[in-house]
Amino acid sequence: MTLFYRIVVVSLSIVAIILDMISVKNVPGNLVLVPFVYLILFIFIPSFSKYMFSNLGITIFNFTTLLRYIISPLLMALYGTNLQIGSNVPLEIEKNSVNLMIYEMVAVFVTFGVFHKYFYSDKFKIQSIKAKSNIFGWLFVGFAILIILTQPSVLERYSFIWSASQLKSDSANEDVTLFALFIQLAQIVFTVGILNIIYRFYEKRPNIIYLFLSIAVIIVSASFITGTSRSSIIIPLVTGLFTILVLYKNYRKLILGASAILSVLVIIISTVLKQQTNMSVSTHSLYHSAGPLENFNTDIQIYFSGLTNVGHALEEAFVFKPFDLSSIMSDLTHSVIFINGFFQDRHSALTLFNNMFYKSTGLNDQIIPMIGQGYLYFGPILAPILSVIGILIIMYLDRMIFNTKSVFSLYILSYFCLKFSLFFMSNATILISFFTNFILILLLIAYLNSKVSYKKE
Repeated sequence: MTLFYRIVVVSLSIVAIILDMISVKNVPGNLVLVPFVYLILFIFIPSFSKYMFSNLGITIFNFTTLLRYIISPLLMALYGTNLQIGSNVPLEIEKNSVNLMIYEMVAVFVTFGVFHKYFYSDKFKIQSIKAKSNIFGWLFVGFAILIILTQPSVLERYSFIWSASQLKSDSANEDVTLFALFIQLAQIVFTVGILNIIYRFYEKRPNIIYLFLSIAVIIVSASFITGTSRSSIIIPLVTGLFTILVLYKNYRKLILGASAILSVLVIIISTVLKQQTNMSVSTHSLYHSAGPLENFNTDIQIYFSGLTNVGHALEEAFVFKPFDLSSIMSDLTHSVIFINGFFQDRHSALTLFNNMFYKSTGLNDQIIPMIGQGYLYFGPILAPILSVIGILIIMYLDRMIFNTKSVFSLYILSYFCLKFSLFFMSNATILISFFTNFILILLLIAYLNSKVSYKKE
């Protein structure tokens, strides 16, 4: 499987290089360097793809790099760099964006090449997973039920994707109340709690019916979209499918086939719904008005820190002062419950990025790329620092998954790892918020459960 993936990557890289060289579109002359440098690094650092398909984090991260560094330049050679949404970026800034993306690429590859031996090995095997006590998880679910009974309005943020026809808004930075956060956490805890119970029965009497029940639980749980965030359904779905892939080892071929079908189906449905949002209909008149490949060119750049998005971050550098501790802390803790009240600064890189993207104020739905955020905060030399930290965290979490022993810990660590492996679709602000508002609480529940299980043993 790894060999097949490597052949695909090399083949697509060569195609992208050729198309970028002969493109008649108005693309930066150095765009060809993106797939070229990626191909060189991919060949000379084989460890980057060696541990795919046996480690969740590096597998997902490989796919995102393929989209960002190969597929995106290939499509830009055919359709140009301009998006169907927002403003255009001057060609000179696009050239600098290419250089910055290459710098980030090299930094990430070299970091992986140097440190991978501490986190990956063909000898590593996932521990024997057991269905253990989840008493603190159920106590948390009970607390969430009390919140729903007293504050039923918190459920208004959810839509059932199989029946919803139109979402309410299109905001990437929704304000989330503390109660809403607890309900979202409870959904995760409840899901893994049910999976834990089903797997307990499977341990006593193995039967394929328990696999089907687990898949059904995952599908239902992942069918509730929070606001308009597609990650709120895609990440739980992939996490759940990976969890049962580990648990039900005797049915891996069946699970892999079902996972591919379900993932594609959910991504397509959620994408269609996203396009039906009020914001998309009223302000994105050109968005998704062209053919599927041209639309895909826009989508990859928007959702995977594309060339144009990096360019808007570079435009912002003309008005944003680096090493401004107040602004940096205000941005990084923007969505962290309680802590965000201690850091308030009007000079926000997040807001300025959206202003640059649309060349107007009032819209705030675009995510500044991780490399752009690093460039603005720490200057050009330290620009990749956030991405380097990101790949180190992915490697660490991949290793931690091999050491987990309970269903609850397996699910939570996989959820954590998957979110960080998609850091091209996020930035440091989003990931810090995710860790402090979500993962810390879930890890605390897992820790308390482990103490109860340990005492019983």
